[in-house]
Amino acid sequence: MHDLKLLFDQNAADFAKRHELLGGRQFTGLWSQLTKAEKTDLEQNLQSNRWQLKGKLLHSERDPQREARRAVESFAKAQAIMAISVGAGFLLEALSGSVKSLLIIEPNAICAVQFILAGKFKSYKGKITLFVNPLTGADALEEILPWLQGKNLSGTHIYLHPPLLAIDKPLATRAFERVQALFEKRAVNQATIVKFQQLWNKNIFLNTKAMRKAGAMRQLWDLAPPEAIVLAGAGPSLTQSLGSIIELRQKFMLFAVDTALVPLNKAGIIPDFVFSADPQWLNHYFCQSPRAAESVWVMDPVVCPAIPRSLMLSGAPMLFWNNVFLADSLFREVDRGDVAHGGSVSTNAFDVAVKWFSRYADAESPKRLILVGQDLSFSNRQAHAAGAVLEAQIFGRSNRLQSMENHNRRQMTAMPVLWEKGIRQEKVRTNGKLKIFLDWFAARAAERDKSAVRFINATVDGARLNGFEHMPLAEAVEGIAAGNDIAAQMRAALQINSVKSPEILLHQLVQIRRLMEESAQLSADGNPTQSAITKLNGNDDKLRSFSGAKDIVGLNAQALILRITEQGGSADAREFYAAMARAARELGHWLSKVS
Repeated sequence: MHDLKLLFDQNAADFAKRHELLGGRQFTGLWSQLTKAEKTDLEQNLQSNRWQLKGKLLHSERDPQREARRAVESFAKAQAIMAISVGAGFLLEALSGSVKSLLIIEPNAICAVQFILAGKFKSYKGKITLFVNPLTGADALEEILPWLQGKNLSGTHIYLHPPLLAIDKPLATRAFERVQALFEKRAVNQATIVKFQQLWNKNIFLNTKAMRKAGAMRQLWDLAPPEAIVLAGAGPSLTQSLGSIIELRQKFMLFAVDTALVPLNKAGIIPDFVFSADPQWLNHYFCQSPRAAESVWVMDPVVCPAIPRSLMLSGAPMLFWNNVFLADSLFREVDRGDVAHGGSVSTNAFDVAVKWFSRYADAESPKRLILVGQDLSFSNRQAHAAGAVLEAQIFGRSNRLQSMENHNRRQMTAMPVLWEKGIRQEKVRTNGKLKIFLDWFAARAAERDKSAVRFINATVDGARLNGFEHMPLAEAVEGIAAGNDIAAQMRAALQINSVKSPEILLHQLVQIRRLMEESAQLSADGNPTQSAITKLNGNDDKLRSFSGAKDIVGLNAQALILRITEQGGSADAREFYAAMARAARELGHWLSKVS
């Protein structure tokens, strides 16, 4: 046994010299969790060079090398590979140097140990990233997202090791589905970046003034939470929940998404906290209520700047959370708190509530997180709650050819129809976008700490949420006494953020713009002189020295950069330099307005 452990340690050290281990584990941890019986099996596997899992081979019994060569033929043109297990690693011997970047996702720890013991990775000339994780959590694969950066998605192949599928089909299938979902998410993220890249940076810069007068969202977590939080979405059935919300209002804290504020205010309901995250201009209408300042607003730094500006003028208390973009992280001086992003402001608010409750877990009396207006379907053939701003905008533009009915029909048919199990009906109409949110909530329910919180869906109509209790609002808050006004405590305890001056960044953006404009001119000639090449190289070196500012400018030019790095497109040097110069000029313009 000692020799086996020694070999494992030696191979693990060899792997670490050239490659990378992810998944929140260390090689010592992989070894320490093995049982005595498993170590005995590994000893036999090593001696016979027959690597097994659950008594079944992880490779061909007759000719594993030939099996590996055939597998490689199926993705001969791949530039990168995401492999869900490679067994003992015969595949790596067949790959040789044809693929330079390999990500191995190993959902079984024993397989990972055998991969290291076999040592077949030593012949591989590229870079291996080994991710060891059983993939039980909804966000289990988030750690591999950096590996996907810079990869041409069309040139990246997903490989599922056939023996693992045969030995443990549920495990292999779950891993494959998670990887596919992440791949699709990455593609959606690229499209989102291209669409919103400039808007995100612009909004963060313009919201700097508001953030100087706001608090940090994590301050909320320092207060003792209520027994129950009701999270109001703006689904069509919200209207049917208004009466119950009014009747039972003293029994819970009310979180609301910004889309739901106006319908709630019109009914005389004041949310304790309103959440807002969308960067688009249309969303500024969501805070246009005479009573908007009576709620505490919790926002993403990329939110439409008209919302914080309006709230500042009305004296509304505001909280911001962290944003991952450098345009925000370079300015903030305090940790405002991180929030999970599921594609909707409802998921942001949901995550804030879950993390708050988890800090005060009580197995004998778990808190209650209750959803209303979260239809995630087109209930009653509607897209939004009656009285919502989006609905009012459509009414304002309606004519005999453009009616509300036509708008709702377009919403329902914009994407292929999916049918899900309903709350009141056997099945309800949804689509791929709504299905993303359904799956997100279901995944959070599967991984929640049941001692901290109960997930209850009191939405009157729409799609059922897997893992949630479904019951009317009155039943959901049964036994809860009237609570304290935590929103008032938040106002009293509010501490103002500290935000750095933008002067240094503004100066760097000016320099980057000048460098890129000069480089664009020098590279306009398809056959530059040696002196021009020397100058271009010098400008590139100077650009790299502006690390933070350079990355912010790069985000603004992501449409071109992603086309080159991840979508298989091409661009000449002049086009790239011109795009970077244009991005630096635009960013400098917006930043100058808050300096």
